[in-house]
Amino acid sequence: MPGRRRPYFFLSYAHSNPLAGFPKADPDRWVREFFGDLVAAVRRHASGRADLISGFFDQEIPAGSDWKGALSRALSAAEVFVPLYSVGYLTTSWPGREWACFRQRMELAGVEDPGRRFVPVLWTPLTESQNPPGLSEALALVADQLDYAENGLRALLKIRPYHHSYQTVVNLLAQRIVVLAEESPVPPSEVPDIDEVKSAFLPRPQLSVFVIETAAPTVGALTAGRDPRSYGESSTLWRPFSGQQLPLAEDAARVAERFDFKAEISELKTVPDPLTRRPGIILIDPWFVADENGRSVLESAVRELPRWVLPLLIVDHPDDPRTNELAGRVWKILRDAGALPTDSSRRAAQGVRKLADFDPMVRDLVVEAERQYLRYRTVRVPSPSSPKRPSLRGTPRSDRPVAAPDRQTPTPDPPGEAPDA
Repeated sequence: MPGRRRPYFFLSYAHSNPLAGFPKADPDRWVREFFGDLVAAVRRHASGRADLISGFFDQEIPAGSDWKGALSRALSAAEVFVPLYSVGYLTTSWPGREWACFRQRMELAGVEDPGRRFVPVLWTPLTESQNPPGLSEALALVADQLDYAENGLRALLKIRPYHHSYQTVVNLLAQRIVVLAEESPVPPSEVPDIDEVKSAFLPRPQLSVFVIETAAPTVGALTAGRDPRSYGESSTLWRPFSGQQLPLAEDAARVAERFDFKAEISELKTVPDPLTRRPGIILIDPWFVADENGRSVLESAVRELPRWVLPLLIVDHPDDPRTNELAGRVWKILRDAGALPTDSSRRAAQGVRKLADFDPMVRDLVVEAERQYLRYRTVRVPSPSSPKRPSLRGTPRSDRPVAAPDRQTPTPDPPGEAPDA
């Protein structure tokens, strides 16, 4: 590909759950650091211009881009596939589908031994029963690095005394990638739709549903002064930030899918029995409550909202007084409805003001919604005929949402009156 950056390798890994309470923290910082080190090592060994040589790492996809499109293009062009094997990698469907997409591409391209195009990394120790494809060969490549085989590469990266062993392994991996990419290149070709591909390591999973609802005006019901290019015939088409290629709801769905959910997108709805709701988030445009009808719809929808459905306010013009006024109204509606029972929900109610902050916040809310659902919605209530066992925990909490914050729960400040989370 003359004049273009060459994707020598595609880095595949299992995304880690964010740390509770720290939505902007990068839970995969060690993966990012390893990627940078591997790219640098590949460039040192490669024969071509270093500025035209790269790897693919999904965290480098620009915010608001067509994420799945970028992923498919990388899978269709990369010379080598580098999976970071861990327990999570082999028990989560998404990385197994990336693996299967690349494998199918190699097979369809007529590569004689498709397995040779994989350069696996033992990222963290596996269980005794886990022996993924290519692992034995990968360990044989660095047979003299016993610390690597025992602890995995992430431990060598994190612990300073093992830095030399880490660099040795990275260097050997880079050499292997360069040999494959330069001595037997494979031309770009189409890959299957990743949504339709079965994981290489799991049976077809029954994915849990994660619901993403949008409370935003439609293009035909806009208040004067709003940019119609940000809206569509349905509120699910809302794109509040400049530079967005996809609607905000689709961006949120992509985040949920990485955590093995089946994302369902809809407009804001009122559910007769809140306890029948699945985990989810509600994306709220402050201008949705600019008229009486929108305000009434939002109030009805968040009344008795369960703890596992988390509102997320989007403040796309934080310097606009009218937007801030409406954001304050949304915050008050959520507070009065008791819809902010957790730290994550209170941070989300303060509002996301930049596109770059949206994905980290959604990632935090997806994990928090699932945590709340498992803790409260699936609590087993003993039948009247079964004896109650004594408990040291005291009276169990109801899985009904709390009506309002208690005195131990700090009341959140309205948007614009507290520093950004």
